[in-house]
Amino acid sequence: MSYKKTRLIPSRHPDTTAQTVFVNFIFETIYQSNFDGDVVLFLDPVHQVHNIDSDYCWQLVGGANTKKVNSNSGRQRLTILGALNALTKKTTIFSTESNCDHYAMQVFLREIRNDYPDPKIIYIFLDNARYNHSVAVREEAEALGIKLLFLPPYSPNLNLIERLWKFMKKKVTANIYYRTFAEFTQAIHNFFKNIEQYQTELDTLLTLNFEII
Repeated sequence: MSYKKTRLIPSRHPDTTAQTVFVNFIFETIYQSNFDGDVVLFLDPVHQVHNIDSDYCWQLVGGANTKKVNSNSGRQRLTILGALNALTKKTTIFSTESNCDHYAMQVFLREIRNDYPDPKIIYIFLDNARYNHSVAVREEAEALGIKLLFLPPYSPNLNLIERLWKFMKKKVTANIYYRTFAEFTQAIHNFFKNIEQYQTELDTLLTLNFEII
């Protein structure tokens, strides 16, 4: 046995058969898009609170030696909409201090199309948030030549970009204190601006291996 953190999974357990079928669909879509010169992306927003993520680190034995780190109020947060290319691992990022809604999604879809002006079709795998299913978002996607492909319910494990968010938190907010929201925001922007320095780690992390829960 080993002593480690528990792992959070959706309380409403997803359908394992539906997940397996969908994983096959993901690979079929990637294969066909690669053949046709189209693009496949995984999209998801993350809401990063201006606070430290307390995490493991090497420390001297004994409660009195436990490392202490400053924390913030956590009242401000940055919403980051991200799209991750399934093959090249290129990221398209849009950030806002507002909540993610159908307006933000429409803007982000236009950012994605600007990032990929050539492919005939952009396939996007995303979750079932209500704003993703809105008429406005669907119409915007259709006008831009984007096909929205919705993951099975309660299946974040099938969204490749979830691993990128976890990696970002490890590099940017794990046991790291930012006094101001501006410093915190800049650190996140710098992560994506210089993401190529993590290429070796990301190549290992962002493989097309999907766990069925």
